[in-house]
Amino acid sequence: MEQNAGLARLVNLIDYYFSLGGMQMQFNVVSRDTLLRAQADPAKYQNLIVRVAGYSAYFVNLEKKVQQDIIERTEERI
Repeated sequence: MEQNAGLARLVNLIDYYFSLGGMQMQFNVVSRDTLLRAQADPAKYQNLIVRVAGYSAYFVNLEKKVQQDIIERTEERI
């Protein structure tokens, strides 16, 4: 796959969302592996901040259920 093809698809997705009246979009730019490591060893990831439903939070301070939800929707293939 061409290196910029994924970026082009992401830009198209964002443009399309806003053309339909979307008001905001939030991104976490962190790998699933990093989140899993943070969940397993919170002491090493005290400064990891993620976006959660309109606010920022320290990942390791979130309830496990919220952490798991973030992990499950982290990697979207475009």
